[in-house]
Amino acid sequence: MQCQNHPDRRALAVCQKHERGFCRECCECLNIDHCCECTDKKLYCRFRSQCIIWELSRDRRKKDVG
Repeated sequence: MQCQNHPDRRALAVCQKHERGFCRECCECLNIDHCCECTDKKLYCRFRSQCIIWELSRDRRKKDVG
């Protein structure tokens, strides 16, 4: 699977619910609007307990607030 933001790069993290991939650059990005970010933060997701994207976006939001 390829990165949704950079189609020429392989995905490092994949959203299992929406089948979207994100490359290393997107996963390490600190800009919440342009990174690998959960698209359904407020909706139920059965994959959330094992989701890398959820953890990365949650950590970024904590850093942004603090």
